[in-house]
Amino acid sequence: MIHPPAEAEALAALERRSAQSFEAGYREFLSLTDGLEGFSVVLLGCHDWAPGGLAEAAEGFRRAVVESGTPEDVGIPSGTPLFPVAVNRDRSQGIFLIDTGGFAEERLWWTGEGDSLFFEGFAEVLGYLVDVDSCDPRETLE
Repeated sequence: MIHPPAEAEALAALERRSAQSFEAGYREFLSLTDGLEGFSVVLLGCHDWAPGGLAEAAEGFRRAVVESGTPEDVGIPSGTPLFPVAVNRDRSQGIFLIDTGGFAEERLWWTGEGDSLFFEGFAEVLGYLVDVDSCDPRETLE
């Protein structure tokens, strides 16, 4: 399912909520469609952050990942903000926007069910969703 584009005000509010600047590809994606369904994960849009929206599931998955210590295990510096941009329906996989403060070029991290994949940009994530052989993401930042 494709959604109407995110409004500029909603996009700005979501970026503030993320506590980091959006990766350019994710910003462009939201300006074209405010979320997207039909993959193994649902790509979240601004509308998903309304009370009762799918972002609540994504936020629950984020908390579980942080509490597990997984970010540090794969080389993400402690305290790096993780902002959910996708989650699957059973909250066992998610994609997070990360900003390591220049420590690494990768801005997106896909984790769950034993996977850890890092992508430089949102376009790589979309390509990987369509064809896993489209790129070779790193499994750790170390």
